[in-house]
Amino acid sequence: MTAAVIAPATRTIKLLLAFRAGVIEPAVAARVLASLDELSGGRILYNVITGGKRQTAFSGELEHDDRYERTEEFMQILDGLWTNDRFSFEGKHYQITDAMVSPKPVQKPRIPFFLAGSSEVAREIAVRRAEYSVFWGQSPEQVAERVRDMESRLEGTGRSLKYVTRFQIIARETEDEAYEAAQELLSRADPGVLAQRGIDPEAARGNGDLSPRERTRSEMTAPGLWGGLGRIRSGSTVTIVGAYQQCADKIIEIEQAGIHLLILSGFPLHSECTRIGRHVIPLVREKESALGLAGDDG
Repeated sequence: MTAAVIAPATRTIKLLLAFRAGVIEPAVAARVLASLDELSGGRILYNVITGGKRQTAFSGELEHDDRYERTEEFMQILDGLWTNDRFSFEGKHYQITDAMVSPKPVQKPRIPFFLAGSSEVAREIAVRRAEYSVFWGQSPEQVAERVRDMESRLEGTGRSLKYVTRFQIIARETEDEAYEAAQELLSRADPGVLAQRGIDPEAARGNGDLSPRERTRSEMTAPGLWGGLGRIRSGSTVTIVGAYQQCADKIIEIEQAGIHLLILSGFPLHSECTRIGRHVIPLVREKESALGLAGDDG
């Protein structure tokens, strides 16, 4: 629904839709995504989410590998409906007979699949079915190792993959300002949300004997990377923190580790998006040009 609102209000930005396989029937999902691709002029990308066990209230109680088995069938049906006039499928989780989707997606041969997941089964499905492999970033070294692993799995298959990772980001004019902003962010964590997640608010605030800058510095997991968000949230917690040029340099380092697309997010999302767009991305583009690098789709 959000994409249906954003698509006609924009012209060039691509929309990466993340939704969980198994929530709705794959044939319905195929029609919805094809319609959105038509309405947006071919700007829809599908981030295929399988979800953790605690998230299965919407999509049935299945064990980890069974959920990924269902996800692969889901992807096979979307691919079949988007690339064939008529398509039938007989699987463990889904069955369709002589089905069709019209109109087809604008993009050919179909809307690209971004498959999220780091487990063995997730990696194997990405090799078989996806165009992009998506994973949380921890460090440039970890990113490079993941890319090497996936490339080794692709050998002899005739397929290729592009790689996507995600980091949070806090960028300011100076490193000290960025470090202070990191602690300010933690201080605004909703106590009710922390309680719901079983997190002690006192622990979330960190060592009160240190200054904000010292607390952030003590929580750096690598140069330019902060792990403090792990105190208040799960999932993507590693954060690029520093002055504008430092953040741009870290982004380039991640790109050189083998990444084609980098998903960045910050809090509050709108103001941080504006800040990064104005002060960091131009520095990234400048350095990419000097190094002869080019990110996927700009």
